[in-house]
Amino acid sequence: MSKVTNPRQLAVLTLSSLEATEDFLREVLDLHLRENDLSSLDQGLYTELVYGTVRMQKNLDYVLSLFSKRPLHKLKPNVLNTLRVGAYQILYLDRVPDSAAVNEAVKLARLFEHQGVANFTNAILRQVVKNQKQIAYPPFEARPVEHLSLRYSFPEWVIEQWIGQWGFEETEALCLAMNQPPELHVRTNTLRITQEKLTDYLEQQGVHVESGRYAPEVLRVKPANKVLQDSALSQGLYYIQDESSVLAGHALQVQSGQQVYDLCSAPGGKTTHLAQLMEDRGGILAFDVNSARLAVVEENARRLGISIITTKTGDATQPLGLKPAPRVLVDAPCSGLGTMRHRPDIRWRKNLHELEQLQNIQRKILDTASNYVQSGGFLVYSTCTLTEQENQEVARWFLASRNNFVSQPLPSWFPQNREEPDWYRTFLPHRHHLDGFFVAVFRKL
Repeated sequence: MSKVTNPRQLAVLTLSSLEATEDFLREVLDLHLRENDLSSLDQGLYTELVYGTVRMQKNLDYVLSLFSKRPLHKLKPNVLNTLRVGAYQILYLDRVPDSAAVNEAVKLARLFEHQGVANFTNAILRQVVKNQKQIAYPPFEARPVEHLSLRYSFPEWVIEQWIGQWGFEETEALCLAMNQPPELHVRTNTLRITQEKLTDYLEQQGVHVESGRYAPEVLRVKPANKVLQDSALSQGLYYIQDESSVLAGHALQVQSGQQVYDLCSAPGGKTTHLAQLMEDRGGILAFDVNSARLAVVEENARRLGISIITTKTGDATQPLGLKPAPRVLVDAPCSGLGTMRHRPDIRWRKNLHELEQLQNIQRKILDTASNYVQSGGFLVYSTCTLTEQENQEVARWFLASRNNFVSQPLPSWFPQNREEPDWYRTFLPHRHHLDGFFVAVFRKL
């Protein structure tokens, strides 16, 4: 098959491939970038079209359905995705003229099918252009869940969850924040370079640098491609990690020379951060069920110049035969719904039944982990999601079922939520400008 040089054509092919295989978006996108021949400028447009169309898919389908006499599910994948990509440009990409979005979509429809499909595509997208300022959604007052779901492109069950936790206004603000392009955060490897020197170096490379909002070793950087391609990354001067994840490491409040267990370690962002906070002194035993993923932990440790991490394959839901230690981290398997800015496809991959299964796993891991904490030691539970089932319910269940554990305050400089106690915290994109995250700290009596 010849290489594709048209970013819109490749976007449609990628979206159809994603639906056919159900692979993860990042992996499919990277594969198509490697196998085809786009200019650097077109790579940016291609990535924006794929990510944006996946993110706004429910909204786009709603809009298209207003103007299509044929049910969308009866359209061939390439035809439907051509319409979606065209509508995304019209509704959400100001830098692309509406006429260009329509004309390019018509060319693709003719390429994939025939002139009749091209005419169909032209008619629908011209209606989107004509009526884009008057698109009506179900009334918010009467049908708030449906309104927010269609307007901001989230599953209704997610909207219902968020309304139950934070109310209507905050849910709308959260939807808006979740649909914004993510910032790129890097964690300075303070074992090798100071924050000031890394800032100076990146600025010399043409990178715009700002300090993190909370964690002292985090930098907010752009453009992303310069940071991701710079040799300093492969040299281990910094690590790509969202600030919310960095805060989870600080929550454990490790000390240099301690023994630490990280029971769900891969790919090693929090593990290597803990080693950094410990000044690479002491010992960290890092577990994961997947030995291949542990190899990534080892590689990250080598690149960052860390020597105190030992990896071991193990299922944290089962007994691991460990002696009690002063610090234990459970960064539990979860639905990942807090990371939707980086992984827009995850909103379409999860369901309520899976949350129940995940909660059972999370409880088992915490139950097992409690045996490995020494008296006076800390146990941290964290997730990168925003569901109450996986976060507050699990944390409260643990305290209620373990009379030998009490809550332990988080560092006082952490992001604040007035409605939450001092021992757990939900990091919210619309309040804290971080990925959605949850962290709770327990101390063994």
